[in-house]
Amino acid sequence: MITWINPDHPEEEINDWVQEELGIPVHPAAIKHLKSSINDKTIPFPRLEKHEDYSLLENHEGYLFGIVYLPSNTTNPAAEFDVIVFLATHNHVVASIITRKDTDLEWGEIKTRIEDVNTDDTTSDGGQFILNLFSETVRLLLDDAKNIKKGIDDLLKSKENTPSEGYASLKELGQLSLPELLLENPKEISKKRRAILLNKLNKLATPFSIVTGEMNQMMRVAVETESILRRLSTDDDALDLKEDRDGNQIELFSKDLEIYMADTWESCRILVATLEEIKSQISTVDKLTTHLSDEENAAAGRFTGAIASIMLLPTFIVGLYGQNFVSMPETDWAHGYLFSWGAIVFLTVAQILYFRHKKWI
Repeated sequence: MITWINPDHPEEEINDWVQEELGIPVHPAAIKHLKSSINDKTIPFPRLEKHEDYSLLENHEGYLFGIVYLPSNTTNPAAEFDVIVFLATHNHVVASIITRKDTDLEWGEIKTRIEDVNTDDTTSDGGQFILNLFSETVRLLLDDAKNIKKGIDDLLKSKENTPSEGYASLKELGQLSLPELLLENPKEISKKRRAILLNKLNKLATPFSIVTGEMNQMMRVAVETESILRRLSTDDDALDLKEDRDGNQIELFSKDLEIYMADTWESCRILVATLEEIKSQISTVDKLTTHLSDEENAAAGRFTGAIASIMLLPTFIVGLYGQNFVSMPETDWAHGYLFSWGAIVFLTVAQILYFRHKKWI
């Protein structure tokens, strides 16, 4: 039997009612979480743990206590979560839903899927509820991660037909694999193309910074949820109840449920891999932006150095022959004037050709 409670009721009433429903003592900390508000859950940390008979008044297996975080919106990158807090035994589940005011989740439909347990079979209602809850959680988290990844892919592959920018676009980047992007030598990119790419990459700074700021919370929820599912799938006795209230030797998670739980665990591992891929994409674009920016600064320095060098030698020649010495051999040459001009023109042209070959100017 699954019962949803209203966390707005006084703590004393909830405590008495929950213990009556479950038929066993419940730790005050669990009651506190059942009636907490969304403001108490600003930093998400999924939990699942077994509370055994702390009161020592009765001999029983205890109950499972859990806190699960579901994304409030799967269509934007904001890491905002609704929360389900629950206590579960073999045949009874008491849970509360803590939602954000701006949540987009259809909780009527979600509750129907989570409550879908068969009370007539040998599978425990509590175990089936936990399986359904984590399956729904992973599904929503995976939808959220896939939408974020699609948004990033669309940004990278977008093409803006701006006449002043011509041929280059981020579509070129989107068609390259991550290793190819990292191996691309910024020095081999033309100045025009580098400027175009930098302009477009800088436009990605704002959306990417939003995603980056939210990724830590998304990753924390995914990793903690994956850890819980791994323990449930591998028959961890610390997260199982081996005996029901009537003393029957029945596991909360039957072998059948553990197989389904393993499927959910696999989906959660895909979720973690997807989030890691998103972080890798963002990191790659950041590195490429840094490489291009560094090369742009270096190119500016090389250009300044080239211009200084081009100006230096003619200035040196003019200064040399502008000295007022009485005896200067070149002043008596028949073609000394043409020689000085020839030296200036030759050295200037030679340097221009050299620096253009080196792509400094």
